Amino acid sequence: MKHRLIGLIFLLILPATHAQESPTPAPLRLAPKRLTNVLDSYPMLSPDGSKIVFESNRTGAAEIYVMTADGNNITQLTNNKASNHSPIWSPDGSKIVFASDGDHQWDVYIMNADGSEQKRLTNQPGDDGHPHWSPDGKRIIFNSARTTPDLKAEWSKQFHEVFTMNADGGDVKQISSAKTVSTYPSFSPDGKRICFRRVIDAPGYQWDLTLSPRNSEVFVMNTDGTNAINLTKNAAYDGWPMWLPDGRKILFSSNRAGPANIGQLYVINPDGTGLQQITDGPGSFVQPSWSRDGKKIFAHQHWETEEFGNLVQFDVPDLK
Repeated sequence: MKHRLIGLIFLLILPATHAQESPTPAPLRLAPKRLTNVLDSYPMLSPDGSKIVFESNRTGAAEIYVMTADGNNITQLTNNKASNHSPIWSPDGSKIVFASDGDHQWDVYIMNADGSEQKRLTNQPGDDGHPHWSPDGKRIIFNSARTTPDLKAEWSKQFHEVFTMNADGGDVKQISSAKTVSTYPSFSPDGKRICFRRVIDAPGYQWDLTLSPRNSEVFVMNTDGTNAINLTKNAAYDGWPMWLPDGRKILFSSNRAGPANIGQLYVINPDGTGLQQITDGPGSFVQPSWSRDGKKIFAHQHWETEEFGNLVQFDVPDLK
């Protein structure tokens, strides 16, 4: 599942011709500061700003690690035969939720911040992944293929819907029912909305070749699944959305600028206005996350000429 979700190749299907309906802010060119030099991904700063949790393939297997915010003192938290993926801090920093394929399917797990007491939360047929916490830490949101009629179907033909559950794995509720790929969900800071990416039946620039010729867009919806709105509306691969901590904007990665600007970071208002490009290389940037104060962005940086990526940090000015 992982290589399909975060494959780092684009295919130009059709040119991006959608024009923004409102004036766009001037692009920024935030400078990346490299934090690591090996195949690391999915970085997230702890709520207190002292540590970064991330996924790494540095030992040949995908494991979860933490390090100090300056990129030093790396500690491995998981150590098993499974692939461990997309870790997210709880709002109080005491726990980490992540996905793992320990039993040959992806499920959601939880552990203490030091890696102890690892516990499986989901165990249903169909992959579960990309978990994220509610602002109060009581619920976990994630995407799951469990409603797919034929789980032997190609990944991109399965129904990946948005679900929530209690932090102990109980009271599972299905939120979306679009019968397509709806992934990377996260709650708004006030807990009233959800942003996510959804695959729609429209052609465009593709990141994940298994989606061709369909397109990936950033959506928002109410927490009960109603009023799903396409924010990006562009013939590009738009994905990995994440709310600004004050809720004013949503950060995401997109290849809308074309192959010369693969995977740059953008922000957009939750109503779809105010689109602004904020990076312009070098390399591509995906899997972004914010610091709690909104002053830093962390991301995976990929280089087209090399077979690995690394973690970077951006200092962010006030985004109007």
